[in-house]
Amino acid sequence: MDAVRYSIAHSAMQFSAIPILSSRGLARSRNGEGRTIANGVDAQNHAATHRSFPATSARYGEGRGASRVIHSSISPHVRLLPYLDRTALYKTVEFDHIGIDFPGRLPDSRRPPGGRNAEPANQIALRTTVPAFLCPADVQRTAGNNYHACMGYGPGIFDSRPPTLCPDPGNAVGAFVNGRGVRIAEFDDGLSQTVLFSEQLIGDLDPQHYTPWTDAFYYGGNLYSGEETRRQCRRFARADSAHDSFRGTTWLLGSWRQSWYNHVATPNSNIPDCSAGSELMVGGGSGSYAARSYHTGGVNVVMVDGSARFVSEQIDLVVWQAQSSRAGGEAIGDVAASHGQHRVHASVAHTSPKR
Repeated sequence: MDAVRYSIAHSAMQFSAIPILSSRGLARSRNGEGRTIANGVDAQNHAATHRSFPATSARYGEGRGASRVIHSSISPHVRLLPYLDRTALYKTVEFDHIGIDFPGRLPDSRRPPGGRNAEPANQIALRTTVPAFLCPADVQRTAGNNYHACMGYGPGIFDSRPPTLCPDPGNAVGAFVNGRGVRIAEFDDGLSQTVLFSEQLIGDLDPQHYTPWTDAFYYGGNLYSGEETRRQCRRFARADSAHDSFRGTTWLLGSWRQSWYNHVATPNSNIPDCSAGSELMVGGGSGSYAARSYHTGGVNVVMVDGSARFVSEQIDLVVWQAQSSRAGGEAIGDVAASHGQHRVHASVAHTSPKR
C-alpha cells in the first residue's frame, strides 16, 4: 500500500508522499478504477433515461414568496442507486429531509420541520455501505464515500452572478450543479473532455488530530476566488488547525464534505484543503476540495462519456481546470501545448466502460 507521511515546518504545511505500491496496491488501484467506471456508466444510464445527469443539492432556499423552493441535501449518488441494483435502498431514502452536515461530527438526518425533537430520517441510508462508492485503497468506512462529483474549478457552489459572496467564474461550471441536474446538451466542450467523478479520501474521524491529507481546516474569513483560496489554504495551515475529520462519511448528502469536489487545486495537491468559515458552515464553506487518493502519482477520474483515466498529480493546473468545465470552450490539447506540454498528463488509454 501507499504510505503517506506528514510534516509541518515553520507553520507551513508540507506533504511528503512516499509511494510504496505493492502488487496488492496495484490491484486495488485497478479495482478503484473499475468502481469509478461503474459510477460513470450508471450516471450515463441515468442521463439516457432522464436526459440529464443526477441532480444534487445542498439544503438551501431558492426564490421568494409562494414560489420559494427548499432544496434538500441530496447527493447525486442517491439517484444512481437504481442503476446499481439497489432499488430497495433507494426506496428508503426520504428526499424531503433536513441533512445534519456540520463539520466536526458525523452526518445525520431529521424529518421536517427539524429542531431538537425532530424524528430521525434516512437512518438506513446512513448505515448502509454501497461498495461502488468506496475505493479499495482507502479505509472501508461503513456507509462512506470516496467518489465525489465534479462541481467545476471555483471554490463556491453558486455561480458568479451577484449577490454571491464568492464570485469566481469557475463556480457551477462542472458536470454537476447545486440545485438541478445538468442536461447532456449543456456539455459544449464534449463528453470525453469533462470530468464527472474523481476520488477523495475519507476523514480519519479524529477531531483531536489534524491530518492534512484527509482533513479540511477552517479558514476564518471568506474566500472570494480560486487564486485567493490556494494562497490562504497554503498560508494558514498549522499543526493545531481547527478542522473537519468527518469528510466522506456518507454517500447520502449533497455537500463539499460528503459528495462534491472541485479543481481549485491539482490532484493530491500539497496545498491542504480548507473551508471558509468555521465548524458552523453546514456542508462545508467555499474552499479548496481537491481530488485525492492513496494511489501512487495521481487519481482516477471518469469522464462524462464513461471513459476512465488515471490523471497524474503533476498535471498543469490550467489543463486540470479546463477538464472540470462543461462549456468553457477550452481546446485541452491546445491549452496543454501553450503551457509547454506536448500532451495532457492524463492517461489517454481509456478503459472500456462496460461493467
